[in-house]
Amino acid sequence: MRRFTPALLVVALACTRSAANHEELGDRAYAAGSYVDALAEYQLGRKANAGSADLLAKAGAAAMHAEDYELAAESYRALAKRDRSRADEAADGLDRVARAALAANDRTALASALTGLREVAPRRPLGRYVVLAALDAVDRGDTAEARALLPVAAASAVDAARADSLLFVYGMMLVRVRECSTAVRVFEGVIRRQRAAVVVESAREGLGLCALVEGQIALEQGRPTDAEGWFRRATAPGASPDVVRGAFLGLGDVRLAQGDIAGAMESYQQALAGGTPGDTISQRAQEKLNALGKAEPE
Repeated sequence: MRRFTPALLVVALACTRSAANHEELGDRAYAAGSYVDALAEYQLGRKANAGSADLLAKAGAAAMHAEDYELAAESYRALAKRDRSRADEAADGLDRVARAALAANDRTALASALTGLREVAPRRPLGRYVVLAALDAVDRGDTAEARALLPVAAASAVDAARADSLLFVYGMMLVRVRECSTAVRVFEGVIRRQRAAVVVESAREGLGLCALVEGQIALEQGRPTDAEGWFRRATAPGASPDVVRGAFLGLGDVRLAQGDIAGAMESYQQALAGGTPGDTISQRAQEKLNALGKAEPE
């Protein structure tokens, strides 16, 4: 059994007293309406003993009054982690933070509050502010936050067209992080439903881009048959010209891996079509054609 030395016991008691003193001073300041002072004392109390559940709840409330919404969100998230029996209380606090942060245009605090709500109460509706938070994450290039919020935002959209528009943005975020297997299903759904005419053609382009990426991945992994299927999908109507040219470049590599030199050369020639001298695809296709020309018997 571990024993405390007198010196350690004194230090432990001093820390406990210090935390209690800070909490008491915070309570007095809070009662007097001095919320900034109260928050400062509660924060000192948290540092002294890592923060009891009561102290975390008080810090969250004081931070709300002090309009420090980011700290309020952090406090309520910490409360839910410290005491799961108070998860509903924490969720209510996070909901208040989200509404206040939205009104104050504090996007960082809003994102934190919404993340907390997903952690604490995943079934609770997030309301209209989730759309703004999701689009803000897209603008900031925060792919992790955008990927988490966009499906929720789409589910919360006021109409079907808005939902599919948000799903299109979600698909493009997935393309950015090369999660094209999921993005393909997202784009296919947008195209099939035809509910958001403004993004249907863009979704076709996204689908072509995804097919190109998936084909490249399959080729890199030594699966030329799978790669061929993806590259052919990337040449479907609606894909951008550069994606189609990139797909023919990939098909040339597939043919080459299969030992079909004539087929490879034909595909590389198609990759050149519509390009400009010196662009990346044209340059690579020409290099491959030159290499094949030198390899051919005289």
